[in-house]
Amino acid sequence: MKFEGTFQYMGNHGIVFNISQITLTDSERGRLRELHFGEAKNAHYEVNSKVVEVYDKMLAKNLPCVMMIGISKPLTRQQGDALNAQRTTIANLATTAFAATAKAVAPSYVAIPVGAGVRRYVNEILPTYHAGDVLVSIEAQVNGGIGPQRTLSTLIIKT
Repeated sequence: MKFEGTFQYMGNHGIVFNISQITLTDSERGRLRELHFGEAKNAHYEVNSKVVEVYDKMLAKNLPCVMMIGISKPLTRQQGDALNAQRTTIANLATTAFAATAKAVAPSYVAIPVGAGVRRYVNEILPTYHAGDVLVSIEAQVNGGIGPQRTLSTLIIKT
């Protein structure tokens, strides 16, 4: 396993991520459990499990897999509120789009329940963020075989 290094990245809303980049092959898969992510604190095992899951999803075989694991500093209240505002915007856009489509193809009394159902569904699948939550982003890439393959997975460590 080759450690490419660790660096910091400031994303949207001032969220700071500590990013570790590693390159590994199939013979080194077992060593993924040995990695220690101090930023994850008590959720260290959960992050390791997710890293192994993402690596297995890549089916890299004997090709090198480059993985970037980003773990944010705990969210502030302002950052959580900003992410939740984005969540609300997405729910509103989805509601409007589906209600307008339903209104165009069905009577108007159908559009209101469709819009409400879409809003409920979107609010259920999009996460709610709180102060102290830690965001984890795991990206993997393999070049070769059938061509370049890339995957991304995220995890929220709730406080």
